[in-house]
Amino acid sequence: MRLKKAVAQRFDTEIKNIVFDLGGVLLDIDIARTLDAFRRLDIDGFSVDDIMSCRKEIFLKLETGILSPDSFIAAVREVWPASATIAESDIWQAWNAVLLDFDMSRFDLLDKLKDDYRLFLLSNTNLPHRIEYLARFAAQSGGRPFESYFERCYYSDAMHMRKPDPAIFAEVIRQSGLIPSQTLFIDDNADNISGAEKAGLNGLHLTDGAKVTDLFE
Repeated sequence: MRLKKAVAQRFDTEIKNIVFDLGGVLLDIDIARTLDAFRRLDIDGFSVDDIMSCRKEIFLKLETGILSPDSFIAAVREVWPASATIAESDIWQAWNAVLLDFDMSRFDLLDKLKDDYRLFLLSNTNLPHRIEYLARFAAQSGGRPFESYFERCYYSDAMHMRKPDPAIFAEVIRQSGLIPSQTLFIDDNADNISGAEKAGLNGLHLTDGAKVTDLFE
């Protein structure tokens, strides 16, 4: 299975490697679910961008691995004193509410793409989310590990940097020995696409309700 001709023609060289984003590309997410869950716990006062773009420092530190999960909980209790009486498990349940079920047809696609491309994942994520979605994926897939679909998975918290910083793309290029001009990065965030292009990658912005499965034939 290959990129649709109309998609492939956008790029100057043949694409041999594909780097996928996770949230919004391979896994649907709904940040409103987490915002609503926190409000129900009387933890309020932040926005979608505070979490998704890490405008609030504690979310940035969690997503770049500076804060451990335990330290994150302590920071939540410090920033939002009303959370002091809320069970830690309830906070994590609210935090993970953003994650929806996997559409396994997208992973069937990845299996088919392996014959023609080297496949990678690059995700802005954090350890609590990763523990949750890896477990959910194994349950949905009958035990097959999520990471088995990729040559390598890169996570912001493990790398201590995050998209859209061009440095994280440069590190993926270096560690996996990629030729940037032959590498396609797919993401649903325009800023992340810009960061990838600054690092020399080809960017494809998945938008307007398009699904990653629409890109291939």
